[in-house]
Amino acid sequence: MHLMLPKPYPDELIYSVIARHFAYLQPIVIKSAQEAIDGISWFSTRYVRNANRLAEKTHPIWGLSGLEILDRHTLLPFNGAFLKPDMHLKCTECFLETNPHGGSVALGMGNSSVLEPKFFRFCVLCLEEDIERFGETYWHRQHQLSGTLFCIKHGELLRNSMAPMSPLDRATMDATHYCESDAEPVAVLSSRETTLALEIAKRSADILYGVPSRWLSPDPSEQYQTAAVEVGYGFGITALQTPAFGADLIDYFGAGLLGKLGCRLNERSRPIRKIFYKDGANHPLLHVLVQHFLGERQKATRLILERQGLDNSFRQEWKCPNRFAKHEEDFRIPQVYLRRAKGGTREHYFHARCTCGYVFCFERPREGDPAMPLVKIVNNYGPAVATEVKRLYAKYRVIKKVCSELKMQHKTVRRILDGIRAGFEPSPEKIAALRKAWLEDGRVKRGTTYQTLLKYDREWLDSFPSRRGTRSRVPKPQPRHADDVALAGQIEASARTLREQGRLVTVNGLSRVLGRKLNVLGLKLMPNAADTLRKEIDVPSRALDRVRKHIARGRGAGGPARRVLKEHY
Repeated sequence: MHLMLPKPYPDELIYSVIARHFAYLQPIVIKSAQEAIDGISWFSTRYVRNANRLAEKTHPIWGLSGLEILDRHTLLPFNGAFLKPDMHLKCTECFLETNPHGGSVALGMGNSSVLEPKFFRFCVLCLEEDIERFGETYWHRQHQLSGTLFCIKHGELLRNSMAPMSPLDRATMDATHYCESDAEPVAVLSSRETTLALEIAKRSADILYGVPSRWLSPDPSEQYQTAAVEVGYGFGITALQTPAFGADLIDYFGAGLLGKLGCRLNERSRPIRKIFYKDGANHPLLHVLVQHFLGERQKATRLILERQGLDNSFRQEWKCPNRFAKHEEDFRIPQVYLRRAKGGTREHYFHARCTCGYVFCFERPREGDPAMPLVKIVNNYGPAVATEVKRLYAKYRVIKKVCSELKMQHKTVRRILDGIRAGFEPSPEKIAALRKAWLEDGRVKRGTTYQTLLKYDREWLDSFPSRRGTRSRVPKPQPRHADDVALAGQIEASARTLREQGRLVTVNGLSRVLGRKLNVLGLKLMPNAADTLRKEIDVPSRALDRVRKHIARGRGAGGPARRVLKEHY
């Protein structure tokens, strides 16, 4: 049996089609409106149930398949844009068949960090155009997207209708009857907020309509990581400063605008951290915010250098400014990192470490040579400069003359001539000891040892391949059976000592007598000692009284209470 539903308008929700139909053909009972479609009262304002069956019943008029209905007249293309391919396929299958709840669950849209619109939204200019063209209006998909405050067709601020997005009585609400041209806008925005909100609306619409972009992929987390490192949020070799990233993202958009978009985020929100993971955040609005923020930061960062960004080579096309090092003409510095100034400022600079030992900071290239850095601060001069210092001193025998020619400080020249390392630099013996300690600790990328090597011996650390998510530790020696038996005897002797002194035998008391920390979980590889510890511990009478009261109240004896009763009754 075919359904005589009206043909969907461009970018119209399926719910809107049903609402228009029953606006002219009122059902006897409200919930029977959806039951007249597929026999079930459940329906969704954003998606559709059993799209294949609906396509079959409406094919003479619509001429659409189930997949075309999902793609053109539901919010699945937007809300499922960043799902993994297998998960997206699962959602599609759920909506094509009779399991829409499974599709909604798989979408993972129950995100407490993003609030969905409470009411259907509309554009006043779209309302006037629709009535002039069709004689009625309808619910446009683009107007109902999370975080969308503008109609991208007219650049007009959206307005809230009187129709809730999730009607409790399951009523179908036609846009023509629930949109009023004098309704208040969804938000009051400043000029900067207007610019940002309009850009967010355009990016969201591009995702809905499948417009290609460099970010549109099922797993853009690697692109986010690369972009975040490029704009200065890298920490060490592989880590990211996600709290700093979150704080700057919130500061960029402003807490006020985020609240108007329906975003509840702080610098340590879990979605901000998870968006850099493969199994990260799925909500498209979070992706839109991160993409816009990273894109603008990349533009600002590249403008600092007054040259094209190096997406593929990661800023390695820089010459070495050390004129005393004998580099080839085509030589480029292998390690150039973007850094952020301390003290909460937003200034960027670049830290370069050349193979000749020349370590320096710069902000922009020299005039006339875009590949030559304009040195701002030198952290280390290297052996080539030290050799030149000694040569000039042997020639002039005057330190001031050497400082004048090389433009170096007097104390720096004196330190080089005396062969003294800077006070903050660790000695070669110290570096060797740190290397050994770091290797013995399993190459853990945290702690003082790692941070010191990261600062003064980064090249050696970079020689190790990245092992994200893995930690190689030196295996601990397994306790012997003899040690297990010996410890059990020591626990018994210590317990007797405590009882002779008239003291209660507790884990802490035994630990003090033995001079080592004891606990049952810590002795899982020493079963004899663990059993002895359980037997020797005294349970205070007040603890038994609490168990009796617990059982008397009818709560049962579970967990620790069951164990206490078993051992002492």
